[in-house]
Amino acid sequence: MNFIIAVRNLVLKIMYRVMRPAIFLMDPENAHYSMKKIGVVLGSNALLRGLTGLLYDYNHRSLNTTVDGVTYRNPIGLSAGFDKDGELTSIYPSLGFGLAELGSFTGEVCPGNPGKRLFRMVKSKSIVVWYGLNNLGAEKISKRLANADFGRLRVGINAAKSNVTPEFELQESIRDYIKTMTLFKDIGDYFTVNISCPNTQDGEPFVNKENLEALLAAINEKIRPITDRPIYVKLAADLNIDEINIIIDGCVKFKMDGVVLTNLAKPDVNQEHIAAEYPSNQGILPKGKGAMSGLPLQRISTDMIRHVYRRTRGSITIIGVGGIFSAKDAYEKITSGASLLHMITTMIFDGPQNISEINRGLVKLLQEDGFSSIEEAVGSRNPLPIIAEDKVAEVAAKATAAA
Repeated sequence: MNFIIAVRNLVLKIMYRVMRPAIFLMDPENAHYSMKKIGVVLGSNALLRGLTGLLYDYNHRSLNTTVDGVTYRNPIGLSAGFDKDGELTSIYPSLGFGLAELGSFTGEVCPGNPGKRLFRMVKSKSIVVWYGLNNLGAEKISKRLANADFGRLRVGINAAKSNVTPEFELQESIRDYIKTMTLFKDIGDYFTVNISCPNTQDGEPFVNKENLEALLAAINEKIRPITDRPIYVKLAADLNIDEINIIIDGCVKFKMDGVVLTNLAKPDVNQEHIAAEYPSNQGILPKGKGAMSGLPLQRISTDMIRHVYRRTRGSITIIGVGGIFSAKDAYEKITSGASLLHMITTMIFDGPQNISEINRGLVKLLQEDGFSSIEEAVGSRNPLPIIAEDKVAEVAAKATAAA
């Protein structure tokens, strides 16, 4: 069976390589919406879902994993930003995904940024995004998804602050997050609090410690009593070490279940792309606008995973995002400390069959290292720092006092 799956994926890969030049002739945003329309059709009935599954799905028991009480059939997920209005959940399992993060959803309707908002950087294997959180708003989307049966797909709800004004007002921003999370309290399997969108008018104000703690305190007060779903916080890619530590320490202090590492990379602080490809160099985007997915994000996100895993001693969940194009890339993030993974860009450059190929490759890598499950591999190549005995006693005493 494994041989048949390998041949199937190879044939699909070749077919996609033949088709890709024609797809890349399309405007990126138009291509995106065309693919979404195809996905809606394929997910519309059991026959089409079944046929799609024969072409793209892959299952293996060693990929089954339980994270924060939620069981996933595999750790490979679709990142937020692809399905901004939550329209494609029926087809994701047939493509091989174990989970999908929907949104970002905001409290109010967001039109997004004006003008051209999506670009390809083929040589850098990256997508430049300047959407600006366009979505139909939490009220409308939550009503549509209220009675949805997601089946074997596990669903994350990504909540962000409405991008409608350059003026930041703390309490209004907190209210916006709380509104979205309240409306989705019975929908999906976990929440991600997105404090890191690089394309909003008022920047990233929750890097500030006081703002962050006010938000996390409000989530604990308003959301924890009404839902038992895990809550994760999504960090930006372009933070310095002090900013990372402020956010991570805040997440630990307020008992968030984990973090998503990371959001898109801004070009001004990332040199891991071919600068001539960047749209601002072509006069398409204003300088400093937009942020990159894919390969330019790969090293940054993995380095952050390693740092956060060691700083928290593996005590919180990490979802790894950025530059995953192969099973080796995925496994590197898992062995660095990530329990789950998100991706989008590989589908654009390599084709949707690469999801099952990554899952298939993960099984082989687990077997080579003598692991029978994803959980055993998490952090296995990122040894935790040694703590002296007196420090261990101090940490234990603080944990006991907090409990």
